[in-house]
Amino acid sequence: MQQRKKSLFEKIIPLGIPLAWLQLASESKRFAVALAGITFAVAMMLFQMGLQTALYKQVVGPILLLDGEVMVVSPHYEYFGVGRGFANVTLHQCKAIPEVEQANSVRLGCGSFKNVQDGIERDIFLIAFDPTRNVFLSDDIKLQQNLLKKDGDVLFDSLSRSQYGDVVGAFKKNGKVRTEIAGQKSDVAGLIKIGPTFAADGNVLMSLSTLERFWSHTPAGITDVGVLKLRKGADPKDVANRLKKVLPQSMKVFTKDEFVKSEKAYWGERTPIGFVIGASMAVAIFVGAVIVYQILYTDVSDHIPEYATLKAIGFGDSFFVGIIIQESFILSLLGFIPGALLAEILYVMTREIAGMPTYMSINSLLVVFGLSLSMCVIAGLLATRKLRNANPADIF
Repeated sequence: MQQRKKSLFEKIIPLGIPLAWLQLASESKRFAVALAGITFAVAMMLFQMGLQTALYKQVVGPILLLDGEVMVVSPHYEYFGVGRGFANVTLHQCKAIPEVEQANSVRLGCGSFKNVQDGIERDIFLIAFDPTRNVFLSDDIKLQQNLLKKDGDVLFDSLSRSQYGDVVGAFKKNGKVRTEIAGQKSDVAGLIKIGPTFAADGNVLMSLSTLERFWSHTPAGITDVGVLKLRKGADPKDVANRLKKVLPQSMKVFTKDEFVKSEKAYWGERTPIGFVIGASMAVAIFVGAVIVYQILYTDVSDHIPEYATLKAIGFGDSFFVGIIIQESFILSLLGFIPGALLAEILYVMTREIAGMPTYMSINSLLVVFGLSLSMCVIAGLLATRKLRNANPADIF
């Protein structure tokens, strides 16, 4: 007898439509509520992870641009922009280590910047260095740093937020923009790209002499961050350890990687950022788990007589647990897809409105899918307790 040719559907699902899917789909409203809860949880988790990554990228953005393998700061240093500096003589001491090729000074601070359109002054982050030395890795800074040799001229960060006026438009139109920084006349001589941080809405680069003119009340010969450029082949970790023995014990010495980690740790542990993001993710997981638990628990309760019949004829608890786990997997998968799409929309809005580099990553997708799947499975297993403890004789 000729065997009937199987359809494509039968090849994909040889045992027919799974019971787990039939049970979920039988109650469309309940199914939709469950998917909405998981979608919310997934979108919130992905958005919070993207927000955290973007914040960390922003706060370490200027540090990553520094052309040095070892960083030296004072014992009062808190984060990139806050903390008392140290005397330049310390930079000369760093050269006692033969592997140190250059020891460059970077000064940091905050000053008022007059909006080029409405004249309102708003704070902006000031970064000063010696323009005769290559202190930054960025090509656009290297190509224009000679412009900073003219006293009062600065390079404006074109990625700064909009409260400083249309500096970029004015510069492209006129080739130079006149403004005031810290109450002193200044010209924007060029545009660079650094990006705003959590602590600064915008940045300007200038020479050390220009900064001293803007800040005439502060002492000269001070460095906020010492950027050490090592000779080729030198080990940054080894040089940092040796510098700790040469410099005063109170000084802090980091490799560049350690400096970046220290900056992230400050914002993640000593500010509310880490707690708020972690708490938001916990709330999203909790809300999603509660919704899934309620849906699956109701589903189990509604089908207790059917389950009891199967249990009475010999089906074990593992069969029912398997069905609930299948339902959990279906919910997590179908809720994950719209959740990821919603998170991508939030990423785009955040980039456009807040100027934050929020982007979807494979690692975030894998982590959140694992969390959502675990959330659904745990909720499903909790929902089966009533069934596993039930006696068929009592139910009938």
